[in-house]
Amino acid sequence: MKHIPNIITLTRLCLIPVFCYFLWNENDFAAGLVFIVAALSDVVDGYLARKLNAISNFGKLADPFADKLMQISAIVLLFLLGRLKAWIMIMLFIKDFILVIGGLLYKLIYNFTVSSKWFGKRSALILNVIIAVCILFSLSMNITNMLMMIAMALQITSLIGYAVLSLKELKKMKNQKKEA
Repeated sequence: MKHIPNIITLTRLCLIPVFCYFLWNENDFAAGLVFIVAALSDVVDGYLARKLNAISNFGKLADPFADKLMQISAIVLLFLLGRLKAWIMIMLFIKDFILVIGGLLYKLIYNFTVSSKWFGKRSALILNVIIAVCILFSLSMNITNMLMMIAMALQITSLIGYAVLSLKELKKMKNQKKEA
């Protein structure tokens, strides 16, 4: 029973090439459904991991990796298919790069792990919903770009939120060292 969340995560990883195949071959409805199933499986595996007390180191790494790889695949394919402007794709990737590098630096330098927060989860959910809607309903490039700009703004806002919280935590850690 404790392996079920990891099996779901591995299944989600296996859905990525299926999703890419459908989207690349412009079967938007099938691609959208696969994307939605993958996104919902993320919710299910997270719930089961907590409910079954089956949180694992593998899951902590593989789960966000699978989510991000699915999002990246969708964004890159939408760009390659001429349905998303390059600058939007680049901005989303820069945000993720900054978040990952910042998190790694905090871990390496201060041994502090930045955990996910409600605003990060909300922005990821909205990005997934927008990607799914754009694909499922074969939205035009203009509408896709407009919706993705909304998602991008929320993603950048969440990055700022993580930066502010991390800086507050760093200040708190420094104050505790001074008091000790």
